[in-house]
Amino acid sequence: MVDVFGGFWRHDALTQSAALAFFFLMSMFPFVIFIASALALLPIGHLVERSTELLGSFLPEQLMPLAVRALTATMRISKGLLSIGFVGAVVFASNGFAAMIAALDKTYEVQETRSFWRLRLLAIVMTLVVGSLIGFALIAMLLGPHFGLLLADAFDVSDLFVAVWPYVRWIVVLACAISSIELLYYWGPNRKHAFKKQMPGAVFALVLWALSSAILGIYLRSFTYFNSTYGALGAFILLMLRFQLSALAMLLGAELNAQLVRRDRAVEYLSARARAAADRRQAAKQGVEQSARA
Repeated sequence: MVDVFGGFWRHDALTQSAALAFFFLMSMFPFVIFIASALALLPIGHLVERSTELLGSFLPEQLMPLAVRALTATMRISKGLLSIGFVGAVVFASNGFAAMIAALDKTYEVQETRSFWRLRLLAIVMTLVVGSLIGFALIAMLLGPHFGLLLADAFDVSDLFVAVWPYVRWIVVLACAISSIELLYYWGPNRKHAFKKQMPGAVFALVLWALSSAILGIYLRSFTYFNSTYGALGAFILLMLRFQLSALAMLLGAELNAQLVRRDRAVEYLSARARAAADRRQAAKQGVEQSARA
């Protein structure tokens, strides 16, 4: 962990996280529109109300009216995934992923050799894939813990499914969250590595994000003067702080993966040197034995 935090400071992650927070802010509403356009196609009852309630868990209270208006308008107007608004939302939301790619290159200490258009296409693909995973997680949340009972009333569903559904929905949410971060670490940096080796950093980043969000929530509940001091500006301060904490968590997770890669390379290098030294000793021993027999 000392190496992880050492690399974190060496790569100026605080400055990077602040820059990422700005790009996340600029990409937030397009990304919300992208998710809402996809969810609007699903036959989920009271979708707008449930989505608004879920959105309230992540956004400051002062920003909720603006977010609710955008969410409501998108879900009620959207007629298909190929609408101009949807395509524009995907393109603008990809700016946050493009910034994340640059930050991951610095974390892994690799030179970016991919062309601008290839990076832009990669950022758009990441937006679509990660957005789809987040959409699946949101669907599991929006269906609620009693979805199993509702399904049992409409179809012949086993009692086992009804019993395990409240736990399955959280497993789906966690799996989608971890897979999203893994994909960021796998596709982002300009290097070849295995997808399964991104798991430690993804889990670490998710745990850090959950802890930082919980601590921030406790702070805001304990110090109620924040809103009275900063007013409406406080909502943007809190949102930027939440985005920066999220960026810090993802960069620390990437730094953990990068340090594990460097450790594996060091172990392979030392093992290769040890094998080469052993081979030289064996060759020298055989030479001495041959000389003695001669």
